[in-house]
Amino acid sequence: MRIAVYGKGGIGKSTVSANLTAALGRLGLKVLQIGCDPKHDSTRLLLGGREPPTVMEMVRSSRREEMSLDSVVSQGYLGCLCVEAGGPEPGVGCAGRGILSTFELLADLGVESLDADITVYDVLGDVVCGGFAVPLRNDYAEKVYVVSSGEYMSIYAANNILRGVRNYDPGRMAGIVFNSRGDPEERGRVQRFAAAVGLPVVAEIPRSPRFLEAERSGRTVVECDPGSELAEIFFRLARNVTGGPVVEASPLSDEELERVVLGKSPPPPLSPRPEREAAPERRPEAPPAYSSRNVERKELLHGCAFTGAVVTCLSVEGLQTVMHSPDSCAHLSCQMAQNAARRAFVKEGVAIPSFLSPSAHCSSLDDPAMVFGGRPRLEDALHRALDRGSDVALVSSCPSGIIGDDVEAAARAVSASRPGGRVIVMLEDGNAAGDHMQGVIDACMALAAALIDPSVDPEDGMVNVVGIKPIATNNEKNMSYAASLLEGLGMSINCRFIGGTDVAAIEGFHRAGHSILANTDRFALMLSRYLRKEHGADVLRSPLAPGLKGTVEWLRELAAAAGREGAAEETAERLRQEYEAALPPLRQELEGKKACIISMHKDIDWLIDTIDDLGIELLSAAVVDRSDHLMDYHVGNRHAQRIEFLEDYDIREVAAEALALGPDMLLSTYPVSTDGSVLQETIPMVPDIGHLAPLELARRWALGLKAPRNEGWREDHG
Repeated sequence: MRIAVYGKGGIGKSTVSANLTAALGRLGLKVLQIGCDPKHDSTRLLLGGREPPTVMEMVRSSRREEMSLDSVVSQGYLGCLCVEAGGPEPGVGCAGRGILSTFELLADLGVESLDADITVYDVLGDVVCGGFAVPLRNDYAEKVYVVSSGEYMSIYAANNILRGVRNYDPGRMAGIVFNSRGDPEERGRVQRFAAAVGLPVVAEIPRSPRFLEAERSGRTVVECDPGSELAEIFFRLARNVTGGPVVEASPLSDEELERVVLGKSPPPPLSPRPEREAAPERRPEAPPAYSSRNVERKELLHGCAFTGAVVTCLSVEGLQTVMHSPDSCAHLSCQMAQNAARRAFVKEGVAIPSFLSPSAHCSSLDDPAMVFGGRPRLEDALHRALDRGSDVALVSSCPSGIIGDDVEAAARAVSASRPGGRVIVMLEDGNAAGDHMQGVIDACMALAAALIDPSVDPEDGMVNVVGIKPIATNNEKNMSYAASLLEGLGMSINCRFIGGTDVAAIEGFHRAGHSILANTDRFALMLSRYLRKEHGADVLRSPLAPGLKGTVEWLRELAAAAGREGAAEETAERLRQEYEAALPPLRQELEGKKACIISMHKDIDWLIDTIDDLGIELLSAAVVDRSDHLMDYHVGNRHAQRIEFLEDYDIREVAAEALALGPDMLLSTYPVSTDGSVLQETIPMVPDIGHLAPLELARRWALGLKAPRNEGWREDHG
């Protein structure tokens, strides 16, 4: 049999539990008592006043393979077995997690092999915590006792415990143990409460100096004076444990509790407000000023902010990244960065050193750190990072936020002890902060605020590129193309913010008087707004773009701002000639073909321009609104009248309608099921920029159209 003894902190449940265990032992039963309280004093009176080692101490100091039941199970009075869960110091870590870990570890170590007749769980009454509610679960305690005095807050806690029991199996309540404080009116309060909730008072323990005398000797009253009237109370309680009934209790509402226990009359009803004083309509909570779409619209999150922030920081050379997280979270984040590096090398033959060998450090939050707090491990990780570089980005994760680690205080303490070291804190806390893109935005803003030097003066001929996606495969190709055109204007890239850059370049952000957007997505939009407002950056309107028209637009806008219009026009003419020279061969192969578009991008003017220039007939163009895509703002489409923008749609119906038009090609941002008779080609999530980039894509269309739609090998069953 297994029983749980609950009660408000300090109400005497550990004294009751220890005396009950002693009484059960004197009745000839083998008892296992498990103290589920960070104070770890539940079994002290059964062990001669000694405090046994706790399970959590063993977890913190030993490897799993070194752990055994013998190291945490102590033998006490009359052979009873004693276990203490233990937990963190007040204000640190998560005591409830400690209880969860204790039960998991005891099960792994084979606590059932102890073959106890009765197990007594002595539990703190904070049942709003999942850890302390573990003994209430159906596979643990079969009976639940509540220890309460007649004080209102003690009864209030008892009522909450009944609510907790009701969430699992309400038919397991055995009764109330009334532990008197000596107030002459408290018996009446307890009896009224017991009657109201339908519970018996199974024991009444008077206030007595004998308890203090016994405790001074490190023993229970039952051990010190087994023939006393006090001891007899615990023998009767022990007999109730072995043979008493269980009932279903009905907890009270807070208002009912006050009426029953305190005799308070129900408050008068509130007077209705005059109509002119009606409460204003509650406005929804405003999203962060610079937010991802998922966060702004409260949509399903795609990825977590922790990973987004980590990957962004890892992309900056000269920056050490510390992850205050479990190893698994750190591994997934670093794996995302390394996968991006592999894709770039395989597809483009380009190495990304910061991703291939990330400067990453992890505080390794495991069970002990979750219970006792992770600050010591965090400070150690920060010191390791500062040993390798003077600039450190510190990113928090979900667990660190849950256990309440003061990440900023740890950063301040380490920085103070390491002159010249700079720790940039990003409180992401995983999904609590938002999705992957929110983490990217947050990291960019934090790095800008900490690193950009406002005293740097602009230099002629320098330009920044803003809004680069760190994990995009074609970053180096796109930046190389942009640099070649800038060279023709007598200009060069100062800072790539952020992706393929370093700390020094970010510090010298203001060396460039102008900045160009790398994309037309939500990330670039938020970043440009932030840089304009907080750093006075001149971010130009025209972004780096695919196609001749888009390329000439950003080139001319930059040239006008930098006073290089003549050079820009020469370059624009050269690009136009190259584009027109490349068109005829492709037009000869693709003219007259029919195409449909299904895109998550709103900015598809370049794609429609290419289709028109090649003589392809555009049957339909649909832009679908997707929560996992970020182009959710107006991009000023020149071809808007030819595009159907869909917010309420079924993608299968959209695809079916497009295919019913009989296209030769379906151009889509993501795969759509077809019967194989139509060529399906991908619209890149991050397209290559440049005047000839769309024609490179069109060459793939031409090759695809030449290939048979149904490969013969699929029919070869020989």
